[in-house]
This record gives sequence, C-alpha cells and structure tokens, in this order.
Amino acid sequence: MEEHVWDLAPSDADRVQDLIDSADISRPTALVLAARGITRDGVEAFLRPALSHLVDPYALPGARQAAERLWGAILKGDRILIHGDYDTDGITAAALMAWVLRQNGADVECYLPHRIDDGYGLTAESIEKACADHCRLLLTVDCGITSYDAIRAARDHGLDIIVTDHHMPGNEPLAAHTIVDPKLPGAPATIQDLAGVGVAFKVCHAFVKYGRQNGFGGEDTDLKQGLDLVALGTVADIVPLLHENRLLVRHGLDVLARQQRPGIHALCEIANIRDELSTADITYRLAPRLNATGRMGDPIDSLRLLESDSMVSAFNLARSLDEHNRQRQLIEEEVVQSADAQIAALYDLSRNRAIVVWNESWHQGVVGIVASRLTRRYHRPSVVLTRDANGQYTGSARSIRRVNLVEILEHCRGSLVRYGGHAMAAGLSLEPAMLPSFCQEFESAVSQILGVDAMRPLLDIAGEVQFDELKGQFFEELSLLQPFGHSNPEPVFITRQVTPERCSRIGADRLHTRGQLRDASGVRLPFIAFGRTPEAMPEPPWDVVYTPQMNRYNGTEYPQLRLLDVHRAEG
Repeated sequence: MEEHVWDLAPSDADRVQDLIDSADISRPTALVLAARGITRDGVEAFLRPALSHLVDPYALPGARQAAERLWGAILKGDRILIHGDYDTDGITAAALMAWVLRQNGADVECYLPHRIDDGYGLTAESIEKACADHCRLLLTVDCGITSYDAIRAARDHGLDIIVTDHHMPGNEPLAAHTIVDPKLPGAPATIQDLAGVGVAFKVCHAFVKYGRQNGFGGEDTDLKQGLDLVALGTVADIVPLLHENRLLVRHGLDVLARQQRPGIHALCEIANIRDELSTADITYRLAPRLNATGRMGDPIDSLRLLESDSMVSAFNLARSLDEHNRQRQLIEEEVVQSADAQIAALYDLSRNRAIVVWNESWHQGVVGIVASRLTRRYHRPSVVLTRDANGQYTGSARSIRRVNLVEILEHCRGSLVRYGGHAMAAGLSLEPAMLPSFCQEFESAVSQILGVDAMRPLLDIAGEVQFDELKGQFFEELSLLQPFGHSNPEPVFITRQVTPERCSRIGADRLHTRGQLRDASGVRLPFIAFGRTPEAMPEPPWDVVYTPQMNRYNGTEYPQLRLLDVHRAEG
C-alpha cells in the first residue's frame, strides 16, 4: 500500500451542523457535502437530482440553430452523415444522435474513423472516406471543434456542417454552418463540462423541443430511453460527475441497469454484470470492451452492438468485442513493461516531475491506456508516444489533478504539430526531430507547478469520524451520494486510535488483508486492505484512512471499510 499525502478538509463545525439540521442527514454525509462545497440550498438537488433540473437545451450555444437545420434536412429528405469518434464517448454520441434522428424520419449514416488509418477525430482523410455516400449535411459528435482542414474539405464536397463537440475551441473561426460546444461563451456553468455524448443529448433535446414547438414531430421520442448511452459515454470520458453530468449519469444508470438494448444486455452478460450496475462497472468492464474495437482496429462493431435489435447478433458482437479486449490487454501489458524499463533507464523519479516515453513499435491503440497506468503508478503527468503512418510521433498524455494538460501543452506548442483534449487527458503529435525539445519543455512546464509532495498520491479526506457514526442512516445516504467518479469520488474518512483484530491474508495471491477494527469507544467494523499483508502493517494502534462501503456477497450485504492508508497512531 503506497504512502499517501493526507489532505484533511478544513473543519467547519457550524456549517456541518447547519447541513445536518436543514437536510436531516448524518454527520458523515454532512462532512462529505461540506468538503465538496454543497450548501444547504444545494443539498436536495445534489442528493436527489431530478430530470426537471436539466438546463434548457437552447441555453447551449448553437443547439437551437442546429435543431432548426436538422429539421430542415429531414423535411427536404437530405441524407445526414454523423461523424463520431472511435472511443466510447464518440460511439455512444453517434448512436444516440442517429437513434433520435431516425425516429423522426431522418435518412442517417454514421461514420467512425479508424484510429490508425484516419487518425484522431475529424480529419480530411476521414471526410474523403465518409463522403462517398453523397450526404448533404455533416453532423459531428465529440469532434471537429479545431478540425480546420477537415471542415474546409467538407465544404469543398458541398456539405453543410454542424459541429457538436465538448473540447476547447481554437483561436481561428471555424467555417461551419453551426457550432455547438459548451466551452463557447455564454454556456451556463453547469453544462460546461459535458462529455461529447452529453452535448449530443442536449442537441437531441433541442431537436425534439424545436420539432414539437413547430409541429414537425418529436412527440413520440422519449429521450429518457437514451440516457443509458449518455451514462456510458460520460463516465467513460472521465469528465467531472458534477452538475448536469451527475444528473444525467444518475438517471442513465437506472436505464442502463434495465439493459433494454440487446447490445447492452449482451455486453453485461459477457462482462459478468448481473447485479446493481455502478460507474465502476462502466469504467472497468463495459467501456474497455466498447473501446477495444477502436483501439485494435475498426470501431464500427461497437456502434453496431449498441444499435442492434437482435439478441443473436448482439451476443455475436459482444463476444467479438470481448476477444478484442483480451488482445488489447496482452498488448497493453507488453507496452507497460517496455515503458517501465525505459523509465528506469531515463528518469530519476526523485527529481523528474513528468514522464515521456516512446517506441516506434508500440501499438497506437493502447498508448492512451498505458499513459493512464503510468500516471497512476508514478503519480505524475505521463506521455506515451509511438510512430504513425506519416512518420510522426503521436500519442496520448494523462495527468494528475493539479496539472491541466491543455495549459501544459500550450507551453510546448512550438514543438508540436497538433494537440488537444482536456485537463486530465490529451492527444498530441510531433515530428521526430522535435522530441528532445518537447521532453525538455514538458518537464519544465510541469516542474513549475509540482513540488516534491505532489509526487505522492493525495488522499482527500472529508473529515474525522468515529465508528458509531457509520450507522444505517449513513449507509442509506451513501447511495444518494452516488454516482461516484471524477470530481465526486467515494467518501474518504479518517479514524484515529483504532486497534486491528482477527487479521488474516486473503486473495488468490494472499497479498491482501481482511479483519476487524475497534475504535476507542469499542465499536467494531470489518475492514479490507488491498495490496498489503498483515506483516506489512505498522504496530497498533493505528490512524486509518478509508472509504466505507456496503459489501455485497452471495445475496448478503454488510458494511465494511476499505483501507486506503494506515499510519501508526501518535500519542
């Protein structure tokens, strides 16, 4: 178990008590809400987010204009081409948009770029391929906001273009009919962090609203049935699960759990998901399989799975995705081992604040996930690069909470051919000759932000509690704090002066510990500590940092504490 920096939220007893009194919640829940900046006026919306709280879709810049143009295409009988992307966010966005448009009479084709043949997002190459079907209107989802060359190529083909994206716009004007992006000026703060599929949902909402207002249609479209796709793409894209994202995912998980789409049902069966479905199931079971086709080749099978209306076809596609995912895991492990060896040879981890690794033979489809693993393992921003068909180094960057990758890459722009993404994840390309200067610039930019302590993982602790406060009421409220994910993690608490009892090794490799903890008042709770044996624990008594959870096993459930870090108690 890795040593962490313990960051205990400032104590504000009056504010916590105000939350307890006004919302009738337990003290541990009030500590979590206070640590996340929730006031008494926002408690109800946070704990019980309702679809009626959705922001008017017309408030999203460009959404109303996009709706008008889409209805115009339907009324004229023009074919609409939806250009998505090869990750779960882009695939679900394309599936959602196509479903809603087709329900209302649209002639729609979908195109998903090939990661290796076409490159990232909307490119001139993908436009050349996609325009073979003589479409009149190009609608992008999860891409296009900085694709200047591709937009020009689309216009040369006589296409009208609606760009829907959630990435940061560039500095140049984009020659599109309509641009829809929550990063544009004027977007309400609560929707500025939407995923690509979240933006697609808002456009669909605007489309249905406009159709109903003007008598074109939309009355039979139940957008709630598309929230399973919104939950999948939003969680997979690791955007903050706050505000409207949290609302959409909360309700989307309910739809997803019903497995109403044959493809979702088949994928859940293949991934061995049969009980309650959580964001962790999306992150670790569903999204990797949906992403696998895009990582290893053509993502179209993932789109076909989501669109399938046949259970037989869905299971065949799900098995194919599962096999792609197994291949991805094997290749990924080889790349991780090679990257680790390179890091050991090139970096002094007591001094270097960032990691850049590269190899011409690494598979382009796994560099992003390898960057994520390196960032978690070494707790610093990581870039993983390989050679593409054009001879450039291309790859992915992943970051930690304190470092905004877009800002860091802006400092390195002189060495880059292209870059873009989010604060936590980005893509980039550069000429081989610029690799040394990029490595220096990336390290320098990160070093200006991160100190020595930042090289250790941070534990955000909501507050100090005693075990008798972790009662039935709190565990009932724990479900109201969900969905957990980026910016809304599982609650973390600290309890001091606890004594371990009945500790034993568990797991196939016997590297984990299960036992009980007794606090100073004598209350006992079971605990589990992954990655640490009883012999590796300090001498008791302990101060422990943990997340409480309900352990469900063989039809029973009971509270337990998942230990995140343990120190010998002081005093």
